Amino acid sequence: MNPLPPPSKWATRLLRLLHPAETLEEVEGDLAELYTYWYQQQGKRKAKFRYLLAVLSVLPPLVQRRKQKQAYSSPLLLQPDMLLNYLTTLFRHLNRQRLFSFINISGLAISLVCFTVILLFVNHELRYDRFHHQPELIYRVVKDFVNNDGSSVPDATTPPALAPALEKDMPQIAYATRFFPNRERIFLLEYGEKRFYELNLIRVDSNFFNVFDFPFVEGNKQQAFNGVHSIVLTQSAAKKYFGDENPIGKTIRINVDNGTDFQVSAILEDVPQTSHFTFDFLIPFQNVSDFKTNWQRYSFYTYVRLKPQADAAAFQAQLQPLFKKYQPESLNQFYTQAITDIHLRSELKWELGANGDITYVHILSTIAVLVIFIAGINYVNLVTAQAAKRAKEVGIRKVVGASKLVLVKQFMAESVFTISIAFGLSLLGTGLFLPFTEKIFGTQLSLFEANQQLIWPILIVVVISIGLIAGLYPALYLSAFEPIKVLKGSFFGSSQGIGLRKTLVVFQFVISTTLITGSIVIFEQVAYIQQKKVGFAQENILLLPNIRGAGDPQAMLNEFKTIPGIAGVARADGIIGSQNEVNGISDNQQQVHISLNFFRTDQAFLPTMGIELVEGRNFSRAFATDTTAIILNETAVKQLGLAPPYVGQQIRWDDTQDQTQALTIVGIVKDFHFTSFHQTIKPFGFIWEEGNGSTFYLKTHGKNLPQTLSSVEQIWQKHMPNKPFEYVFQDEKLARLHALEFRFYYLFSNLTTLAIIISCLGLFGLTTFLAEAKTKEMGIRKVLGASVGNITLLLSKDFFKLIVLAFAIALPISWYMMHQWLENFAYRVTIGIEVFLIAGMITLLIAFLTVSFRAIKAALMNPVKSLRSE
Repeated sequence: MNPLPPPSKWATRLLRLLHPAETLEEVEGDLAELYTYWYQQQGKRKAKFRYLLAVLSVLPPLVQRRKQKQAYSSPLLLQPDMLLNYLTTLFRHLNRQRLFSFINISGLAISLVCFTVILLFVNHELRYDRFHHQPELIYRVVKDFVNNDGSSVPDATTPPALAPALEKDMPQIAYATRFFPNRERIFLLEYGEKRFYELNLIRVDSNFFNVFDFPFVEGNKQQAFNGVHSIVLTQSAAKKYFGDENPIGKTIRINVDNGTDFQVSAILEDVPQTSHFTFDFLIPFQNVSDFKTNWQRYSFYTYVRLKPQADAAAFQAQLQPLFKKYQPESLNQFYTQAITDIHLRSELKWELGANGDITYVHILSTIAVLVIFIAGINYVNLVTAQAAKRAKEVGIRKVVGASKLVLVKQFMAESVFTISIAFGLSLLGTGLFLPFTEKIFGTQLSLFEANQQLIWPILIVVVISIGLIAGLYPALYLSAFEPIKVLKGSFFGSSQGIGLRKTLVVFQFVISTTLITGSIVIFEQVAYIQQKKVGFAQENILLLPNIRGAGDPQAMLNEFKTIPGIAGVARADGIIGSQNEVNGISDNQQQVHISLNFFRTDQAFLPTMGIELVEGRNFSRAFATDTTAIILNETAVKQLGLAPPYVGQQIRWDDTQDQTQALTIVGIVKDFHFTSFHQTIKPFGFIWEEGNGSTFYLKTHGKNLPQTLSSVEQIWQKHMPNKPFEYVFQDEKLARLHALEFRFYYLFSNLTTLAIIISCLGLFGLTTFLAEAKTKEMGIRKVLGASVGNITLLLSKDFFKLIVLAFAIALPISWYMMHQWLENFAYRVTIGIEVFLIAGMITLLIAFLTVSFRAIKAALMNPVKSLRSE
């Protein structure tokens, strides 16, 4: 046995403890070393006695020093020397407990990356259309098409006569404007040798810039449309066609029919990403007199800017009476939408672009907060679980006069410092992740955009709040240690602390299990969308748009048929999955009137697209009367109230000037999905107009596709040398209908993975701490014959009980949340019990792997080392 330290060494060490530069943690560390030495040499009782003598010998000077510092220290604020002391103590603690420090900081950093990215996305979504001057005064006028049976179709379009009537009869309106979009029509624009297809061209009236605020780079709104053939370009479009030339006054040709020259009159800044409609080119439409009186042509979009003191509710209330004044027989219902609500809260037919969904914004915001909660729970659990390792430090600080408030300030400051370190790492992680956000969110996000002024204050407030809230309980818990209990070692494992940690673990895995369940349901719905038969062929269908205006389409069609890789060729005036035309139809007695979506097609369209006839026949040149024939889907005849057999019956087709035309039903096709699964299948019809199709549908064999495409392009260049060759596949068009759902699934599943990782980090940390706390117990059990499995079960069983409890709590929560989400789909999966069983098994498996890995490692430890560990 080694002798005790000689008196001279003992005295020297005590004198060093009294040195003014000695921190309390260093005092505690030195005393702990002496206590350990005495414990090993003399036993527990003598070690305690000598430890008390050592503490009493340093008490008077340390207490005096404490009183001197407190004489000029504020009870609430941290003094610089105190702050430096806390930082020193924190970094030493982090260095000593590297594993727990890594778990805490990495979990917090990952959660803050997640929170920051979602915050950027939510901010982006909520900023739509707020760049306009006083956006709260801008409204869109829309309507519901109402049928005789009371059913309605919400629609964004309005007749051209509405805007002039609003300005004439509504004194609260400052300006009203209307514009006509291209409806996915492709325009060929030319300047010199440059030729490009363009989609983003719209026709506007003279009030366009009085309602909307798109900043001018060159020109002004007063002179923007100084003639019928003037054109306004965005900066990107001007650069594309004119390079570094000044485009003002130059001529650009829009090659439709014989082509028309337009003179550039102004240049605008590019349309912001946060606009619910976009454009690259603006041209004025001819203000023909018919536009002021036409209430039948529902193809324009009407916006108004109210006067500053106008009552928006009163304006909306007066809309329907105004419409009835001009159209007393119509059942359509008109109402308004705030421009700032369109992107997230509007799902009308003929929307100007792909809108977002406020539901997804709410869900993602909730997930971001929950991920922060999980990381905060990890912090609270791990800090309180490690209380034993800081107990002596707390005891010494209290013995030398530290009040509870001082200790609370210390541990709260440490919490904020820890979160700040995680925040710094999260900014680095966010910077690395942001380049990939366009794939996930459909837009590129940035931390340093000019319109992100609120992001940084929010992040700083959130970080400080997390630090204070997550650090509050650990601070109160640690500062509450009583020196006597610390000395006895009875502070660890209190029922209160253990109960809190168990509660937090349950709450953590309730969140994780709910997210896992949600991911499974979303995956099933996305798989359902991808796998459900839509009622027509969508694979290997090649679409060639913009075939009007040049060449000989019929000759091209005949040549396409000769290509070995082509199985069928057809023409239509629309693309399935895009916006299609709508017209009113009624039964022959005109008792029931409905809105009908329709295509003009040739006789090859139905067989080429694999659309199934359930009654009657296809169009045929053998029947001269087919020029007044129509083929309807099953839903159309049901809504018309027709009785079978349907073939041969006549319906009435709404024509211009309140006239109707008789059409004969020659066939009924099976219902097919031409819109997203959010909507029920609507009435659809086909009219035979063989030479009117603007798009080729080429059914390919799917083999040797590059060679087939090359042959198609050669025929295109032969007949249309002045038009660029562009194509798209039908399944790509359909996929765009559910692009939001696909992105949401990708994002939700990744957020779920992050939440699970953070939860597992916390669970791993708690298991590690528990294994360290029970090291000697496990050594004794192994000596007495306990197996590795017994010890692993000992360390794991409590956690598994908590996870089973968490699953039971999460089950109704996750069912309710996902049921609400699925309600947005007209066609959806059902949530079966297997979803929850799979989620439960995944949760248990993840927890088992996390806990068992550390538990087995602890159980395999040599008993000799275990028994010597204390």
